[in-house]
Amino acid sequence: MSFVRKFAAIYKTDLKLLRRDPMLLYSVAMTLILLLVVRYFKDRMGGFYYGIALFVLIFIPMIFGMIPGFMMADEKEEKTVQALQVIPISSEAFLVYRLTWVSLVTAVFSVIAPGILGLEIPWKGVLALVVLFLLEVWIYGLIITVFADSRMQALTVSKVIGWLLILPVAVKLVVLWRDLSTDWSVLTAFLPTYWTYRVFEGVLRSDYGDFPVAVAVHLVWLVPLVVLFRRRVL
Repeated sequence: MSFVRKFAAIYKTDLKLLRRDPMLLYSVAMTLILLLVVRYFKDRMGGFYYGIALFVLIFIPMIFGMIPGFMMADEKEEKTVQALQVIPISSEAFLVYRLTWVSLVTAVFSVIAPGILGLEIPWKGVLALVVLFLLEVWIYGLIITVFADSRMQALTVSKVIGWLLILPVAVKLVVLWRDLSTDWSVLTAFLPTYWTYRVFEGVLRSDYGDFPVAVAVHLVWLVPLVVLFRRRVL
């Protein structure tokens, strides 16, 4: 089977799933609406706006990371993943294929979202956020893929990991709102989104010192998930 035919078979499966449940279109629409609503209330949010803006931004990789995760959960539930296992491609190639298109959508939204939100971020800062969001879309998609064997399990896993990943920014907003002397968000430093927030804060000051650490923490999450994917899925 040629390289093109291998991926054409998977592509046909993906199209069937998207026709039945057009999650991509819904996700794009929901993301745009969320960005526009937050932008509309910018003047009423005052000093909390930048924290709330990042709170919305981290939803971009979460929303689009759900799509390949749910597709894979459907394939597991319907046993079609067994058909994918007999296609002679490596698990790494399949993983790259399945996550590439949502990565492209995530990258596009990561570039245009700061403009929609009215954030003045230099291109270097936008690129730093794009890198982190791309890593996060892979992390989120893989968590659902690895730990969910049905759509119901995928919903449960997505809710649990979603609440966990928004925790750093949520805690930071509470610290700012209550004007607390201690930044309790540091307790969530093991989460990748904590470092995304740190990078976001630094970008606004043209300080990129936290970016290498942020990438390292994201990779600490991503690499084991890739290994688990190879062992448990394909």
